This record gives sequence, structure tokens and C-alpha cells, in this order.
Amino acid sequence: MDSIAKLINSLTFQRFIIAVILVNAVILGAMATDVTPATMRLLHTLDLICLAIFVIEIALKFAVMRFSMFRDPWNVFDFIIVGIALLPASGPLSVLRALRVLRIMRLVTAIPSMRRVVTGMFAAIPGGASVAAVLFVMYYCAAIIAVKLFRDVSPQHFGDLGTTFFTLFKMMTLEGWPDIADDVIAKSPNAWIFFVTFIILTTFTTLNLLFGIIVDAMNQTREEEEQAELAEANLSEDPLQLAAAKLAVMEDELKAIRKLLEK
Repeated sequence: MDSIAKLINSLTFQRFIIAVILVNAVILGAMATDVTPATMRLLHTLDLICLAIFVIEIALKFAVMRFSMFRDPWNVFDFIIVGIALLPASGPLSVLRALRVLRIMRLVTAIPSMRRVVTGMFAAIPGGASVAAVLFVMYYCAAIIAVKLFRDVSPQHFGDLGTTFFTLFKMMTLEGWPDIADDVIAKSPNAWIFFVTFIILTTFTTLNLLFGIIVDAMNQTREEEEQAELAEANLSEDPLQLAAAKLAVMEDELKAIRKLLEK
């Protein structure tokens, strides 16, 4: 078991799995194009080989970690993705076979930097929910005001509450908002005050606040990983290794602070 554990934790094995995932992504993309039947059979065979490699990887992890493997959410994600690909191609569950393309998402679990990004995004959900609530209140108030002011001026954009919500969303993304604004301002010259205020409060303020929460959560995730590495170095009881780990953490923190100050 020790040899198997060393194998699955080795850098070479992890790079091999990443390469298989990338190859499988190319194969799945090719299978979605118009190819000859012979080429399709070849692609299907290669896809099965990639799937077999993923199954072997999951089996090796289970052989080493047993049911403790499912304590790690990333292992659970890998298990579900591979399990979906093993569903029968016919019958009521055949629709789920279309989800085999999700195997490409295994890159997130295989590459630490991508995994850190996703972890930070999930960690930002509580704070992001508060920002989203504030943004919804702004939307709701702005939609009511826009309907009352511009319903008769531009009914195709502000005719009812639902249409107004969609128009405001397009304005927040800055997609075609000058055309909407010009159409209204041509009949209501003072309407620019509403449009400028709405874009400043949503696009340039609230959304940037949401992005800041996500970045902060990603930094916290990175700090937690660095603390875990520091704890492992502490367990080794090697003074030089411990000092080097502390110095690395301090350098990363200084770089993060410098980036924040520059922003």
C-alpha cells in the first residue's frame, strides 16, 4: 500500500493524469464534430481508454484511503464525474451520458492553482450573497423608478417590470447601453441622470465589491494552505526547514499586501 500511495502522490503520476484529461478533452471535442464512422470508432475507443485510466486512478485511491477518501470533496467530485461516464448508453439513464464532458472539469482537481480558485469562489458565497442582496434591492428600486419615468417614452425597454429588469441587466453589463440611453434621452433629456447614477452604483461600485470579496476569499484560501505547509514543516522538527517555511510565508504575505496597496 505504501508503494501505491507514493505512486498516486508522485508528481509524475499527477502530470500523467493531467495529460490524460487534456487528451480526453480533445477527443470529446472531436467526437462533437462531423467525422467519418471509422474515425468515430477510433475516437470512441480512445475515450474508453481514457475512462479506464480514470477508473484505475479512483480504484488506487480507494485502495489506499478506503472510505476516508470520501472525506475530501474533490475526491467525491472525481468519483461522481467518473461514475456518470460509466452509466449505460441506453435506457432511462442514457441522457446522463451527455454529461461525460464534465470529465474535463477534473482539471480543477488535478491542478492546485485552479483548485484554489474554485475553493475561493465557494468561500466567497456568504459575503457574495450579502452583496447580491444589496444589488437586488438597487435593481428593484431602479426598475420601479424606470417604469414610472420611461414607460411611455420607451415601452420596448421599460414597458413593464420584467422587461425593465432585463434592460437594466444589459445596462449593468455595459452591453448596448448607449443605444438604450440615446433612445430615452431623445425624448427625455434629463434621463441621463438616472442612467449614469445606476451604472455607477451597480457596475463600478457593487460589482467591484463582489470581485473584491472573491479575491479576499482566494487570499484566505492561499494563507490556509501556507499555514498547513508550515504546520507540516513544524512537525519535521527541522529548524532550518521551519525557518525557511516561515520566511516563505512572510514573503507571500508581503507580496499580497504590496498588490493590494498598488490596487
